[in-house]
Amino acid sequence: MGIFSKSLDQAQAAVTKAESVVQEWEGKAAAAREEAARLDAESGAMILADESAAERVTLNIQAHERRARAFDGAASEARQKLHQAQREALEVEAREEDKLAATDRKNAATHAAKVQDLKRQLEDLDGCEWARADAPDITTGRPSGHQQIGKSGSLEHTAHRHETRAAVIRYFLATGNVAHDFYLLDNELGTSLNTIALSFGQGDYIPKSVYAARSAGLNFAGAGA
Repeated sequence: MGIFSKSLDQAQAAVTKAESVVQEWEGKAAAAREEAARLDAESGAMILADESAAERVTLNIQAHERRARAFDGAASEARQKLHQAQREALEVEAREEDKLAATDRKNAATHAAKVQDLKRQLEDLDGCEWARADAPDITTGRPSGHQQIGKSGSLEHTAHRHETRAAVIRYFLATGNVAHDFYLLDNELGTSLNTIALSFGQGDYIPKSVYAARSAGLNFAGAGA
C-alpha cells in the first residue's frame, strides 16, 4: 500500500509495528551481549576445571558477541524504518488536516450562499435591509460592536485552524522546530495564514503529535520525502 493511500490510523499502526521491531532486535542484542558477558565471567573457573575447554568457551563467547553485533545492525536498520514511518505518519496527518479544511471551506461557501439567498428574500418581503446582530460581549452580555460571524464564519474559522495545524506539522518536518506564529509559517511555507484577528494563544493550532515528536527528539530536517 502506497503512502498516499494510507489513512492516519494505518500510518500510526505502521509506527507502532516499526517500534516493536526495533524493540525486538534491541532485546535480542542485549540478551546476546548479556550471555557473552556471563560466559566470560564464568570462563576462568571453567578453564581451570578443564583446560581443554578454553577454545570452546572462547568460541562460544565470540559467537554470542557476533550475534549481538548482527542484532545491533538489524536494530539500526529497523530504527531507520521507524524514523521513516514516523515521518510518514506526520505527513498523513497534515494531509488529513488539509482535507478537513477543504471540507469546511466548501460547507462554509454553500451555507453562505443559502443565507444570502434567504436574506434577499427577507429584504424583498420586508422592504428593508437586514443584517446579523452584534455578538454579545462575553463579560457584560451587551452588544460588542462586532457582528456575529454565523455558521459560515464558524466553518471558515475551523478551516483556518485545520490549515494552520497542517502548516505547523510541515514546518516541524522541515525545520525540527515548533512554530508559534502565523507569519513565520507564511514566510517559511508560502501559506496565507496571516491574520491580525487571531493568535496561536486563541486556538488549538499545534497538534499533539508535533509536541510528542519534539519530546522524542525526532528531527526530519533535510531528510528526503
